[in-house]
Amino acid sequence: MRILCLHGRGFNNEIFQLQLASLRNDLDDFSFEFVRGTFPHTEGNWSLYTTSFSKLPLYTYYNPLVPSTILEVEEDILKYVEEEGPFAGVIGYSGGAALTGQAIIRHSLENPWTGPESRPFRFAVFINGSTPLKAFRLSEVELEDGVFQASELEKEAAAIYLRRSNVRIRKGEDPDVAAASAAAKQAEFSALQTRKLADRRLYMTDGKTGVTRYDSIIDGPLIDIPTLHVRCPADHDPNGGLDLTKLCESSVMTEYYHRYGHDSPRGHMGMKKIAQLIRDVSDMA
Repeated sequence: MRILCLHGRGFNNEIFQLQLASLRNDLDDFSFEFVRGTFPHTEGNWSLYTTSFSKLPLYTYYNPLVPSTILEVEEDILKYVEEEGPFAGVIGYSGGAALTGQAIIRHSLENPWTGPESRPFRFAVFINGSTPLKAFRLSEVELEDGVFQASELEKEAAAIYLRRSNVRIRKGEDPDVAAASAAAKQAEFSALQTRKLADRRLYMTDGKTGVTRYDSIIDGPLIDIPTLHVRCPADHDPNGGLDLTKLCESSVMTEYYHRYGHDSPRGHMGMKKIAQLIRDVSDMA
């Protein structure tokens, strides 16, 4: 049984292989294929795994300040599955989980007369899954007029992508290169405006492509295949896993709670339980 694996933002394949080592050992009849992001991650390390184990560059799958890159990587993932598959399931961590959800949702919306058996994966495992982003071409959606200044969406994006750890000069880095990189991020951010969809949802746009988040209240459940959600209930940010559960069909959804915040779950018995749940959700598919 082949499983596609998508790492989190600011990780790489080496780290994700370490994070899943115990699961892979217990699921030795499964095969795991890791696909690395292509955008360099420059925001610094925060995880036990990124600070202690990996000496290789860190990556992400897209640049959310350039919304077109989100659409492009969704297309790339679906094309990869079509050409290199089939894959029975997929495991995504954090941003990789969001991208997993985005690919499944996109396939579903583009193929509205098909059912779960036609999806690119039969089942999905989300670990600390971020809420999937909804990227779209402005020409394809209904919009309202007006620009919103200093919106909560804009403040959130600035707090993540323009924070000090993302624009500082790092040890051994050429100051001119660092300054140019920081200026490029600021320019990308400044090029975005906050506007509103016809459904009243705010989005950020560069004038051609927009991005917001999927919202279960507006969109309803969009992921109809069996899913396993591994998350920390003490994570008070609903975008750390809770909102993703609401986008999934509840009748084929399983949850497992850990206590490590947005860091990777660990512990011998806990990982064995997760491995068994992955078998269970694969059997549901």
